[in-house]
Amino acid sequence: MSIAIVGTGQTVHARRRTDVSQAGLAREAVIEALADAGLTMDDIDSVIVASGPAMFGAVNQPEKWLVDALGARYKPLVRVTSGGGTGLAGALAAINQINGGSARRVLVVAYDKLSEGALQASISTLYDPFWGREFAVGIMGFAAAYWHARIEKLGHTEEAAALVAVKNRRQAMANPKAHVRREVTVDEVMASRPLCWPIKLLDVPPISDGACAVIFAAGGDAEAITDRPAWIHGMTYYSEADNGADRSMLQSEPLQIAAAKVYKQAGITNPFRQFDVAEVQEPYTCFELSYYEGLGLCPEGGAAELIESGETAMGGSLPVNPSGGCMGANPIGATALIRLAEAAMQVTGKAGDHQVVGAERALVQAGGGWANLRGVAAVGAEKR
Repeated sequence: MSIAIVGTGQTVHARRRTDVSQAGLAREAVIEALADAGLTMDDIDSVIVASGPAMFGAVNQPEKWLVDALGARYKPLVRVTSGGGTGLAGALAAINQINGGSARRVLVVAYDKLSEGALQASISTLYDPFWGREFAVGIMGFAAAYWHARIEKLGHTEEAAALVAVKNRRQAMANPKAHVRREVTVDEVMASRPLCWPIKLLDVPPISDGACAVIFAAGGDAEAITDRPAWIHGMTYYSEADNGADRSMLQSEPLQIAAAKVYKQAGITNPFRQFDVAEVQEPYTCFELSYYEGLGLCPEGGAAELIESGETAMGGSLPVNPSGGCMGANPIGATALIRLAEAAMQVTGKAGDHQVVGAERALVQAGGGWANLRGVAAVGAEKR
């Protein structure tokens, strides 16, 4: 069944949104998405709440709080959580509901009010208590090891990663919803405070309060709702154990598997040439380099050359993260849905000052964990 995105909404992202509760934050994004689609909650068949683990917001079963705030009383509602990939997991759940015939119009809202939660405690206690807890120093420790393994082997140097920070923070300047809008230089990134070598302070995105909402509709409904749907050409999400003994430290196998499946669904044989724009979830600068290779945008070991070429910046052949990506705003559970919403905005011409001119096909990558949860999606202006 053909399925499209017909409306998107985002909050203004900030370190602390003290002006709204968690329910109010989600409602802000939902109101904007409904207005974008020209719909009301009466037009929605089902609602999916996608949020990070309960400790992220220090509220157990938050969907019960959100029901009335969203105007969703007596509608089918389910909560999905999958760490940093929660937003994309929620989107996939919506697509499955439509494909399964239980709904035709599904609203997904993803949010995190991280200023009220216990982020590090949540991450540090999610590991196996016998095999993983003793070295569970959070995602940063694993990410540093993951990056370190690739520096000499693949050339993912500190300087190459610094160029990711420079690019994405520059592009966030044009995004009115971004949390951080401040340009940096390579020298500033390299001189920033060490956190867990080779990760430095400016290699890390902010921690944000924020929400995003996306409305999906089945073919037929989508064309009736808007004359500019963003059609889903493919979407999938793969995972593996967080401490798999035989895991490659050079590349995320779930990412490669997910990309191959989506490219087959979307008819993509040369992603760098066939996509016009990409939105990827880079929890640290080094991850964007690995995504270039895992998504097949360049050969293994070619990421440093690609970022240095400027081809993934605005004005290049394949702009990556014109919104600023996670470096611009990072409400962790919502970030994955933001990437999808931004891609939809690009192919429908609604991205404003960070619009890529003529964008018709967009690539999305998102996931949780440090490399073990990865999802990919493709959206386009044309119905397939």
